[in-house]
Amino acid sequence: MWKHFEFHSQSIHFSSQKNEQFNEFDILLRSEWDRAVTEGLFTFEITHDAQRRILDENNLHYIIELNPNRYEKRHAEILFSFDNEQDKDKYLVIINNSPIRPYHVLLVPNRELEQSQVLNIDCILFGMKFVVSSAHPYILAAFNSLCGYASMNHLHMHGIYIPDRFFLQTIKCTLFHTKSNCYLLDSFDIQAFAFECQHVKEFERTAESVYKITNYLSLSNIAHNVVIAKGVSFSSFSIDVLRIFIWIRQSVVNGKMFERCNFAAIELAGFMPLQHENVFNELTDMTLRDDLNGIALSTEEQERIKDDVKKLFDN
Repeated sequence: MWKHFEFHSQSIHFSSQKNEQFNEFDILLRSEWDRAVTEGLFTFEITHDAQRRILDENNLHYIIELNPNRYEKRHAEILFSFDNEQDKDKYLVIINNSPIRPYHVLLVPNRELEQSQVLNIDCILFGMKFVVSSAHPYILAAFNSLCGYASMNHLHMHGIYIPDRFFLQTIKCTLFHTKSNCYLLDSFDIQAFAFECQHVKEFERTAESVYKITNYLSLSNIAHNVVIAKGVSFSSFSIDVLRIFIWIRQSVVNGKMFERCNFAAIELAGFMPLQHENVFNELTDMTLRDDLNGIALSTEEQERIKDDVKKLFDN
């Protein structure tokens, strides 16, 4: 039987501006992962010293990492359950079946219900609590919709430690809708809605707002990716918050993989695993931005979506 971690709202961490450190939650996750490796539950070597570069020509601070093994071998194993006072064994932390890097896990709520890969409030809250339970500044939770590089049609999010600061933690956003406190990331052709939380008591309301958008996108068959990460407030770089981004993007047909850059949620956060060494060596800030902008919806469609989202929050 797997181990248990109990979430406590008094022991949470919002800071993204400190040195790398670990608490009881991180130690459990990492020790259970290491145990699985020792027991031979992976069929390939998981490297801790992959080659890495940072693309920072325009202060983007985008991390790329060479990772050819990810595309070849797979496995999965339950590590522990993420509990609260009411629920035991409802939220499971599982080894990812195709890990991007060490300690990359899946967050699976209500596994026995066999829910399809459509985000709900319960799963959003799981991701939020997962991130703030860690003392690590560069941990995130991420969701890929169907046609947005979802790896399987079974409800899950990704949990992963990023090796350095990533751009979504500090990038500036503009206020989009005052009543809902919704912001817009419009620094690229591809855009994202954004929210922030300064306190755990704001989690429920924020999760409901995020769900309003993702539910609309799902019903409208619009591919999307969600990232939950620690960062600074959109209004003040001196305030630590939890940031949530909802990217709207072109659909990916049959999980098509491109030779250079493939943008799912983790890649949209600012971390790109690359399979081919020549791409790793030659990729530049400009070519990465070109590939990122290449998955944007048309201007007309993005404007229509933004108008619809405003109506959702006005009602």
